Amino acid sequence: MDIKETGKKLKPFAPVLSVALVTACVAGSLSGYEAPVYAATQEETPAKKEETKEKKEEKKTAAKGSFDLEDGVYKGTGTGYAGDITVSVLIKDKQIVSIDILSSSDDAAFFTRAKAVIDKIIEGQTLDVDTVSGATFSSRGIISAVKNALTGEKDTSETGQAQSGQTGAAAGSSTSVAQVEDAAAYKDGTYYGSGTGFGGPLKVMVEISGGKIASIQIVENSDGSDYISKAASLIDSIITTQSTNVDTVSGATYSSVGIIQAVRDALGQAAVNGTSDSTQNNNNNSNNNSSSDDDHSTVTGTVPYKEGIYYGTAEGYSGDVSVAVVIQEKTIKAILITESSDDEAFFNRAMDVVKKVIRTQKTDDVDTVSGATYSSKGLLNAIKNALKQAEKVTNGESIDEKPDLTELKELIEKAEKLEEDTYTETSWTVLQTRLADAKDALEETKQTAVDKAVEKLKTAIAQLESKDGKDEENTKYISGIYEVTVPCKPDDDEDFEEYNLTMTVTIRDDKIVAITDITGDGDSGNDRYITKAANGTSNIKGVVSQIIDKGMPEDIDTVSRATCSSNAILEGCKKVLEEAERPTDMEAE
Repeated sequence: MDIKETGKKLKPFAPVLSVALVTACVAGSLSGYEAPVYAATQEETPAKKEETKEKKEEKKTAAKGSFDLEDGVYKGTGTGYAGDITVSVLIKDKQIVSIDILSSSDDAAFFTRAKAVIDKIIEGQTLDVDTVSGATFSSRGIISAVKNALTGEKDTSETGQAQSGQTGAAAGSSTSVAQVEDAAAYKDGTYYGSGTGFGGPLKVMVEISGGKIASIQIVENSDGSDYISKAASLIDSIITTQSTNVDTVSGATYSSVGIIQAVRDALGQAAVNGTSDSTQNNNNNSNNNSSSDDDHSTVTGTVPYKEGIYYGTAEGYSGDVSVAVVIQEKTIKAILITESSDDEAFFNRAMDVVKKVIRTQKTDDVDTVSGATYSSKGLLNAIKNALKQAEKVTNGESIDEKPDLTELKELIEKAEKLEEDTYTETSWTVLQTRLADAKDALEETKQTAVDKAVEKLKTAIAQLESKDGKDEENTKYISGIYEVTVPCKPDDDEDFEEYNLTMTVTIRDDKIVAITDITGDGDSGNDRYITKAANGTSNIKGVVSQIIDKGMPEDIDTVSRATCSSNAILEGCKKVLEEAERPTDMEAE
């Protein structure tokens, strides 16, 4: 899986700035075509085997497809929680053989849960299935996308985000703010404040000049661009009236309230006489995800870089940590955390390094925090990487990193040289879909999107099936798609309870060519370790890509701080290979 993208680079000090949070890319759900699906399981008693066999027979005869469509792959789009969900549906002999997620904007955690509807659709060969509790909008979007693919019926519904305007706002958000008594005067300087918008934390930068509010800029938010653009119109009212007692914007109430809260938080730091009562009537936010100097006064720095907002990413404890560093008047004015998957308790402790950097205006000689070493080291390295970006801009160098298209171009060339007559119609159709997507990816600006296209095209090529069946001659393993469940056991630290890890492994030509749908049935806190083990981080390669590169689970490096999950994935692959091993002539007799 994929797991995380870098924050969107924004033009410094634009009227409305939004630091995009990173979401894990959603992997395809099923990728089997004509190959059989096997279940690699522990040995069962004869009675249990018979029971399992009966259940499998029931499953096979439970539903037959009746979709009056020609064999092939059909694309469709539905509306999820945050935006469009696009799928491809493989039809063979009037049945839905597989459903593959091509793109989604929804949160990875909810979307993974929502993908359970795919199994229901395929098992029942019907679209009349229940949505998934706790992931209603995402699962409904998948169903609508499949319906669009098979019938052409378009999903015209609003996103879940839009529909949840009155009930689905982030915890702690509000639809109103109390009137407050504004301060008599403010200290000149730049101040940062936080509030809670529709989607979560919202942060602003307020500049005071001549004792008055001179400018207000939104530097971070989790709300949709339409909502935040609407709500931002109240900024002019605040500046014109020099008061935060302004009306919210209709249609963007939550975002409006978040802006007002954040401005009041900033003004509370700048107040000379009296306070704006923001600490009593506001969101009382301690702002653990951003930091300016401890006493809120303007620090004079000697940072030799051009003014702007710069971004950096480094590896923390559980995954990547990303920051936005604000530089103004040769001073690091603020450091905002835009992404982190580390435990909140440890991460809050690690924030001490951010305060030290702002206080000292340098990253040298800043020690990591005892008890939160990895998180604080990740923060510090992310800040350093942001400053490297600032140095490039100051020197006139471009910071727009172009993705490496070399491997993608080579795979496209390889795919185009293949001959259609050699392979089965179904596997060839899937290849053509992946090839078209790969060509579109040549225009992508993000390396993660290119890498995703590479993996999918590579898998499609590996899963091509020969018409004459010669692919199966003299192979050690029987090609197919295998479902396997293995225990994930804690190490000597015993810092989690044992749980079962399930995944789907595809074998072709004596190689493992795909590992998908890796899930655990234990505590949800295990999910980030499973993701880290599978996909790795910005500095560490995940075990999935290592296995697929080698074709076998041999000489594979486990991912640091996700060792148990890494070992479980390796064990699952080994069990599949044992199950798939072709019997010898003697065994066959």
